[in-house]
Amino acid sequence: MTLSTLQDKSVLVLGLGASGLAMARWCARQGAQVTVADTRAAPPQLVTLQSELPGVRFVSAELNAALVSESGAELILKSPGLAPAQLALLTAAAKMGTVPMGGELSLFAQALEDLRQSQAYQPRVLAVTGTNGKTTVT
Repeated sequence: MTLSTLQDKSVLVLGLGASGLAMARWCARQGAQVTVADTRAAPPQLVTLQSELPGVRFVSAELNAALVSESGAELILKSPGLAPAQLALLTAAAKMGTVPMGGELSLFAQALEDLRQSQAYQPRVLAVTGTNGKTTVT
């Protein structure tokens, strides 16, 4: 799925911390119909989500197979802070229904690919990853 094809697609974002909010913003700005799900009733970025993106739907729910079918998701984006055990049933359901899954990096990679195809833009990317040290490196 290219970013240009996010227009009017149903996107399910899992987790509403900093990464979840960033993915919801990006997808909404690309014209997607976004639902954000979190197991917490009042996740840290809920007020910001509701004020910045009033068209984005928020649900407080267990992350399970029912969430995928109820949301009608055509793309699932997961926050890196979610425990793999939390996602096991949901991941299995997504695979059975062939719903693609990704995260912030997959959105970034797709944006670069779209730019390469549409504008012959081919930047070199240096990525600093990991849990510790990014602030002091950058």
